[in-house]
Amino acid sequence: MNDPFSVDPSIPMSVILTNSERVHLTVQEAVPSTRRPIVVVGNGPVGCRFLERFVSARQKTAAARLELIDDQPLIVFGEEPRAAYDRVNLTSFFEGRTANDLQLQPKEWYSLNGIELCTDDPVVAIDRDRRLVRSRSGREVHFESLILATGSAPFVPQVGGTDLAGVFVYRTIEDLERIKSYGANSKTAAVLGGGLLGLEAARALVSLGLTTNVVEKAPALMARQLDNEAASLLRELVERLGVRTTLQRQTECIVQHPHGLTLEFRDGSPLNVDMVVIAAGIRPRDELARECGLEIGTRGGIVVDDCLQTSDDNIYAIGECVCHAETVYGLVAPGYLMAETLAANLSGGEARFNGSDQSTRLKLLGVDVALCGDYLDPSGAKNLIHRGPDTYRKIIIRNHRIVGAVGVGPFPELPVIQQWIVTRRRVWSWHRRRFSSLGSFWEPAESECVADWPAGAIVCSCRAVTRGKLTSAWQSGCFNVEALSRKTHAGTVCGSCLPLLAAIANQPAEPEATSPGWRCLLGVSVLATLLIPLLLILGPVSAASSVQDFGYQIDLLWQSSFWKQVSGFTLLAVVGLALLLSLRKRVARFNFLYFGWWRAAHGTLGLATIFGVIVHTGMRLGANLNLSLMICFLTLNFAGGLTGVISALESRASGSKQRMLKRWRPRLTLLHILFFWPFPILVAFHIAAAYYL
Repeated sequence: MNDPFSVDPSIPMSVILTNSERVHLTVQEAVPSTRRPIVVVGNGPVGCRFLERFVSARQKTAAARLELIDDQPLIVFGEEPRAAYDRVNLTSFFEGRTANDLQLQPKEWYSLNGIELCTDDPVVAIDRDRRLVRSRSGREVHFESLILATGSAPFVPQVGGTDLAGVFVYRTIEDLERIKSYGANSKTAAVLGGGLLGLEAARALVSLGLTTNVVEKAPALMARQLDNEAASLLRELVERLGVRTTLQRQTECIVQHPHGLTLEFRDGSPLNVDMVVIAAGIRPRDELARECGLEIGTRGGIVVDDCLQTSDDNIYAIGECVCHAETVYGLVAPGYLMAETLAANLSGGEARFNGSDQSTRLKLLGVDVALCGDYLDPSGAKNLIHRGPDTYRKIIIRNHRIVGAVGVGPFPELPVIQQWIVTRRRVWSWHRRRFSSLGSFWEPAESECVADWPAGAIVCSCRAVTRGKLTSAWQSGCFNVEALSRKTHAGTVCGSCLPLLAAIANQPAEPEATSPGWRCLLGVSVLATLLIPLLLILGPVSAASSVQDFGYQIDLLWQSSFWKQVSGFTLLAVVGLALLLSLRKRVARFNFLYFGWWRAAHGTLGLATIFGVIVHTGMRLGANLNLSLMICFLTLNFAGGLTGVISALESRASGSKQRMLKRWRPRLTLLHILFFWPFPILVAFHIAAAYYL
């Protein structure tokens, strides 16, 4: 159901909500605020993400409270002449996309949401004592809170000739426009840098039709991320596409000559090209913070805590300019997480940034490269490696669990492996053997991504939500796990399907909160499932032949009316308690403790009732009404045991096995419930027959 109080981000800040017979939205004149503004320095992707999340949170808070939207001014200063754009897909500019196509929000969005956007006017000084910023144009603004989202700058090696015509850096749309213009009259080019950014730049130059050389001073491409074998394959695949690579070459200087440029190396022959693009890495833009005395990391970056607060209580920092826990992140995903955390905190929340892995998945010059989880920390880890003709796959295992993965070339199992990294799944010996020989933990059908499941395949067994229904919800605008769950109710019960929802929404999977209790559930369910047929095979307990027999004392349980009543009503109480625990799945108010423990407790009580019926009847099935009651009881417990086994295994399976388990669990659950319906009626007749008939 749609939220009746949701507010469209295009509604101006002057909107007021009133409550009479209905909620009406009325546009009024905005009253100038007397509060100091929140100032954002930097209008890159991370700064823009902060504004989006902060504006959205402010509108939702106002809608929920039926009050004016907070009119505290928001001012953002940007260095570039345009609003924020998508740097991740910057290379697509050479493939036909325009600057407008890459824009994250149109300029109108800023004004409609009460944000003053100042482009081409960077902040050049911060006065912490007066809580004031000064821009290049001379404008001075006093702030209540200051957010530094200054990002990073290209690293330019200290070699001569970097200021010559035909030498470019690879960072902004303006840089790309100059490269594109100069490349129209060029035939050859060199890229200084063989890392992520360098290979992206090489891809851009190849798309311009230039013969491209990648020059790297390290002995391998992407030397920081890949081991020698993976880097060797990457180089081989890149060179197959026509890109020349020159490794272990330290550039001394760039020299201009009448026909172009020459790269002079410390060792080796010089390289003649028409143009040079420097893409040797990035450095955090922390100069403003340094000048005003904020704490800076030993390797650069503005030091922040888990709330993204700097050494000044009124100043925050997010993105690539940040040093958090001695780590500077050079990827956009951690920056987005910082932006969302800070937006939540400045809106009254209590979020924390606890770090982010540096996983990334990209296509470099048409070659898939994947880096997942803790792939940079080898301490205490064992590696599983599979090398194919055009593929390299490495799985990093610590304490029998996957903690990271590296792939060069096609890696279709990667989405499932990413879920295993997040949920800390155990890797068994047969997984290791299969990976070493086939490069996969699973049979081909098992490694499918959930998005490739049939439309009728059940993703959420608790609510019987199919993949098709979830895909329809995603296509209708539910682009994250929370929205999918709210729309379809998937994941609202046990939560075991939340990683699958994350895969459908193209989001990183969150750690599974419901794994506690699955081993207990599996154990008691297997025991219950095996115990019932075993008891039927063994038959009733033999009666004692004389009072001297040891079995005579046990016979009293079935011959004494007192003990029959004790065992019978105790059994009835345990059954009632098991039924009460099953309400956790069906009553929203029963939401304390992990669902997995409720389910394990329900299974344990079910096993207890089997022992209870042995004590009460001695496994004598009886006749007529008693026989019907015993058949009903044993069947519902057998179905419950099978359901418990499948429920426990479901959260540990993947691919086609997971689909099969999700398909059978609702069926067995229904059988379990169907046999429960006549059970209380039969019990009532049994009690009436024992006491009143």
